[in-house]
Amino acid sequence: MDLKNFDDKCVRILTASGETYEGIVSYCGHEYVFHEYGCNQEALVLTPMLFYQDDIVSVISLEEVDGPFGHYSEKYGLLEEKCLEWGSDMIEEVLTSEDDTQILRMLACMKDALPSLAARAVPGMAPWRSGNSMSGSEENEGELGPVYRGELENMLGTLVKYNGNEEVVREAEDLLEQLPRQNFRNTTEDAYTG
Repeated sequence: MDLKNFDDKCVRILTASGETYEGIVSYCGHEYVFHEYGCNQEALVLTPMLFYQDDIVSVISLEEVDGPFGHYSEKYGLLEEKCLEWGSDMIEEVLTSEDDTQILRMLACMKDALPSLAARAVPGMAPWRSGNSMSGSEENEGELGPVYRGELENMLGTLVKYNGNEEVVREAEDLLEQLPRQNFRNTTEDAYTG
């Protein structure tokens, strides 16, 4: 399969592990992937994930699909669900992308998962924002990535203030309004217990 043909297209990727991801991808050639990641093969980037050619079973263009969710089969998918699992950093990767459709999919996933997201979130900002770092044991403890309420508020506030898409702004405002009604955890340690 020629991965170059899928550059800047909406696709469905089936991975060797049997997972399916949908979204707009960017093509990365051998030289770039080797320089950036030390792997001598082509890849596709679906923010925030990188799929090496050897890990891809199939890629199908969704450009001609036009259903209730546009090119997509659902209002959000595995990519957005994984970003919630991975925590604030990966959520931010998607919300700061320039793809309003991907942002809307992430916001829909956040909205549906808000009670569970809030249950594992802690107040404040990520420690590295203030120059602090987590200890190695904290970084590896638990499978879920840390979620910080302050980070969520900043991400959503930035979308409201700077995004030009009315639907993105409306959905971000709605999530911002719902955040105060959620019960958040009080300690950093709780963020890692899931």
